[in-house]
Amino acid sequence: MIPAALHLSDAEISAMLSAFLWPLFRILGFFLAEPVFSSRSIPRQAKIIMGIALTVMIAPLLPPMPVVPVISGTGLLIIVHQLLIGLAMGYVMRLMLTAVEMAGFFASSQMGLGFAMFFDPQHSGQVPTLSRLLSLLTLLLLLAMNGHHLMLSTLINSFKVFPISTEGLPAISFRLLAEWGHEVFALGLLLSMPVMAALLIANVAMGVMTRAAPQFNVFTFGFPLTITIGFVVLYFSMPYFIEAVKMLYEHGTSLILTLLKAQPG
Repeated sequence: MIPAALHLSDAEISAMLSAFLWPLFRILGFFLAEPVFSSRSIPRQAKIIMGIALTVMIAPLLPPMPVVPVISGTGLLIIVHQLLIGLAMGYVMRLMLTAVEMAGFFASSQMGLGFAMFFDPQHSGQVPTLSRLLSLLTLLLLLAMNGHHLMLSTLINSFKVFPISTEGLPAISFRLLAEWGHEVFALGLLLSMPVMAALLIANVAMGVMTRAAPQFNVFTFGFPLTITIGFVVLYFSMPYFIEAVKMLYEHGTSLILTLLKAQPG
């Protein structure tokens, strides 16, 4: 027997499209800014496939979508809102990785390695070698601690905390996002504090030695000494760096929830 033709009304087609299209744009926006999934080593086709697969899996669990035609001005506005929400969430996690890179920049400057630059394909520019080393270490630790699962669960929970609607993020959320930019410098300085404190003590000690023995050539011994002390302190601080990375990304996920729950006033 020939099965009867499937007849769908425009409202039913619009409901099916909205159930998958609007969540997809929030997920793709998150993938565009988040440090793990936005890596240029992952092809764009793979990112799109991952976004579609994740959308198909979570679509039956999402709250009801607004009754708005997808092909309309309001429907396109919802798409833009979802893309901006995903970008904002991914940007918060990007700030956490940038704080580690900033810590590497501070430490390399104090160690005398500020001139040692390395091409970073992620930023398409030259970055300090130590910053690149710490950022790669952070990403590896994040994957080892299933941090990518934590990010995906935060992304999925965002649909319950801030359901898809005709309203986007309030202006206060974007203000908070801009204000959190200063945390890059604060967290970077905090993470680099062991190296900077040790090098400060070393520089003070070399200054005292230079005053006590003027024949002591500080330029001959100072540069290799600061590099050696810096790497030794980095080596002994690595066990604490693991816990710092964990706390850093937990802090990032809490900031995402604060961003989504922000209310005017």
